[in-house]
Amino acid sequence: LAHVNALGGCPCVERLDLSFCGDVMDASALAGCPFLHTLDLSNTGVSDVSAFAGCATLHTLNLSCCDVDDVSPLAGCVALHTLNLSFCDVDDVSALAGCAALHTLNLSYCDRLTDASALAGCATLRKLNLNFCKRVTDVSAFAGGHVTLLLAESGVTDVSAL
Repeated sequence: LAHVNALGGCPCVERLDLSFCGDVMDASALAGCPFLHTLDLSNTGVSDVSAFAGCATLHTLNLSCCDVDDVSPLAGCVALHTLNLSFCDVDDVSALAGCAALHTLNLSYCDRLTDASALAGCATLRKLNLNFCKRVTDVSAFAGGHVTLLLAESGVTDVSAL
């Protein structure tokens, strides 16, 4: 499978798993699916998520092992609850603090990420996976919050502020 254009705008598509479809480079047509709830694009060639900026129904998005480096368009996904960006090239996640429904965020193995403190202001965030984010060294912004932090093999060495 290489092209998903035929699915664009299809009202019957609510859940779609395209994981390991390495030939899929552009999934922008799927943004036109009015009831798209769950989308798995892990291990595909997708790198641009700008088409998903206004997906009002998107609840779960898996972009693990994709070449995504800019997640700012996802700030407009008002229903986004679960986002997997593990193994992505993300270095700035501050825009995700605007995701009003974001509950679970996986940033494990995001080697370019140095700071996740902007997410401390995300009132709905309950689970943040920073495992193997070796350049993230400070999580003190999450002190006193209600976020479960996963920090195995991260760059965080001092958790006394938590």
